[in-house]
Amino acid sequence: MLILTARNPLQSSYGSAGYQQIRAALDAWAQAGGHRVLAVDDAGDMQSFGMTATSNSPLNVQQAIQTVAVRSPSVVDSILLAGGATVIPFWSLENPVIDRATDVDTTVLTDNPFGAASQTLSEYLAPSIPVGRLAVPDSATLQQFLALIQGLPRRQAPPPAGQAGTALIVNSDWTDYSQRATQSAPTPLEWHLSPGYEMDTETQQDAARAVLYFNLHGFSGQADWQGYSTIQRSFIPAVTPDAFNRSGVAGAVSFAECCYGAQIAGRTPQNSCALKLVQEGASFIGATGLAFGSYIASDLMLEDADFLARAFFQAMSTGAAIGYALMQARKAYLADSSESATGEIWQLKQKTLLQFVLFGNPQTIY
Repeated sequence: MLILTARNPLQSSYGSAGYQQIRAALDAWAQAGGHRVLAVDDAGDMQSFGMTATSNSPLNVQQAIQTVAVRSPSVVDSILLAGGATVIPFWSLENPVIDRATDVDTTVLTDNPFGAASQTLSEYLAPSIPVGRLAVPDSATLQQFLALIQGLPRRQAPPPAGQAGTALIVNSDWTDYSQRATQSAPTPLEWHLSPGYEMDTETQQDAARAVLYFNLHGFSGQADWQGYSTIQRSFIPAVTPDAFNRSGVAGAVSFAECCYGAQIAGRTPQNSCALKLVQEGASFIGATGLAFGSYIASDLMLEDADFLARAFFQAMSTGAAIGYALMQARKAYLADSSESATGEIWQLKQKTLLQFVLFGNPQTIY
């Protein structure tokens, strides 16, 4: 696996001595698994692959990955981006969904192009190289950064701190869709429906499962994931970041269909469920922007995030590592019978494929 980072932004945040500690921790973690670390703006690192130092722009990082893939293909069987959005920025692509009444996002943040084997639309939508990210908050201290490196699961996930099976926290109106999405998730399935249930400090024991699945509402900049009350006609908190602690979720894998579930720029573990899960030792898959579950048109039903979740759990159940399971899920969705759809259907499908990202080691097997 190729581990990508950038020296200059890390030195800017933590100083030269801090960078050296981060680099030593990355090198030690990589050496134990037979991986390679590459700082794209470090002349010595780049020279070892016959390249010159460059900036940490997404395009430059992508070009470095593709060059290494040609010169040392065995190194690039998967990719881990070591750092948050200020270290290795997300790609910011134009939102394929053009109707702002349907989707307020003008751009889509994605890590897909880092794993693209070629400059084609199909590779950007469903890349052939699994990509994961060590999601470090922008405000993380040096010790917090080091702790995230040291706690990153290796190829074989540690035994989950909690119990076997899957905890599902679902907006009650979406129960039927969620049942289809999780038909291959590890059993037993422990269902929690919102409104009427909240996963918080009082119910932390409910999060102590090997797998966590969330199908709730999420909003840009808001900490809580929410359910919708048709009686009160309002959104009700369903999951808060303080629901997760290491004694419950360490070693778990989580999948969230919530809008903005993977929004991390400017966020902290105190106001992001995703960052709190990662901080406490879980892997996380979620959407960087406004997401779509199942879309029902007059002549077909297009499953967006629901399809990805179902295909991910199916692949994971066969023993696939989580990065490969997400890769297979994307490719299955791209090849789905609705691929030939045009207009809004195709736009929604493209955005779904782009915006679901992995925070964790793509080679981890659960």
